Amino acid sequence: MDSRKVLIDTHGITDEQKRSAKFKLAYQDMFTQLTAPGFAHVLCCHEAAHLFYFMMAGTKNYETFPARLRYDPAIGDYSGSMASVQILDMTAPTEGKVNEWLSKIARAHAAGGVVARKLMSSTDGTWSDPTGGDQDDKERLVQICQKFNAASITIDAENFWKWAQDSVLQELSEHPDLLSAIEQLAGELRPKLGL
Repeated sequence: MDSRKVLIDTHGITDEQKRSAKFKLAYQDMFTQLTAPGFAHVLCCHEAAHLFYFMMAGTKNYETFPARLRYDPAIGDYSGSMASVQILDMTAPTEGKVNEWLSKIARAHAAGGVVARKLMSSTDGTWSDPTGGDQDDKERLVQICQKFNAASITIDAENFWKWAQDSVLQELSEHPDLLSAIEQLAGELRPKLGL
């Protein structure tokens, strides 16, 4: 990977803050992770898998974001987020097709981590996160389930998450061409993600 092409968004951090040891350490830590062998590919595939499955659910619009560092005055330190894709037009469920919609959305949320773990198991495991980076993805699905639970449609979020992961893994195992399509999409996303 050409490390000169890695973009870390530091918008909002002052020049004075950028001279601090804390900023330099946070920046170097993120840069080191982004340029670790295989990491950018797995990260791009993680995001591409989400997008791929959301597109199967009807999404057409999304936005890409490079890795970001921000100063958090509450903790007096820097926090960061990895490059990501934000879905701008998640479809809404239609009457009579709520279960089908929920299944597609759950799979779209779970797909990133499933693909990341699948790719890591076929490499040297350079990404140290055994979850495949899907903690926030799971939380977003849990929030969707909570909204349905509040509307008297009972969904066990833990079981639903596990089902979605298993469903995506089975589909990728049965149709290896899907992983190839996701990796191709990841290649298209990579420069947009600053990697």
